[in-house]
Amino acid sequence: MNILAGFADISLGQFVLVGGMALLASIVGGLAGYGTGALMPLVLVPKIGAELLSPLMASGLEGAAVIATDAVISVVTGLIKISVFGLAGVLTAQVLAFALLIGAIAIPGAFLAKAFVERMPVHIHTAILDAAVMVGGIVMITAALRVNA
Repeated sequence: MNILAGFADISLGQFVLVGGMALLASIVGGLAGYGTGALMPLVLVPKIGAELLSPLMASGLEGAAVIATDAVISVVTGLIKISVFGLAGVLTAQVLAFALLIGAIAIPGAFLAKAFVERMPVHIHTAILDAAVMVGGIVMITAALRVNA
């Protein structure tokens, strides 16, 4: 499979949109500890199709340790997904091209988030994490109510 061929079907507008969202999502994910996986599908699903945190804090982790632990979990989960979808034969060159784009842009975003977290007092970072969990819960409840309505 030629991954570079996957970039042939990506317009400049899509490239900028996905890249911008990857940067934003990586910074939000780095600050809040999650959210990256919730933001990226907004721009990816229309193009390629659809083919936490509180336990970490409850265990005593705080600040950068929460983010680092969540990042390791995300990497392992991502590798498992790649393996499963690869073995199932559903990974296309375009999907891999988008993955490379997102990864190349998300890495600097994670370092920006790390710089923010290192300069931020722990109580402010904890408040951001709490807010992220509450917003995530509200979004899930709202979505459930819409489905059941």
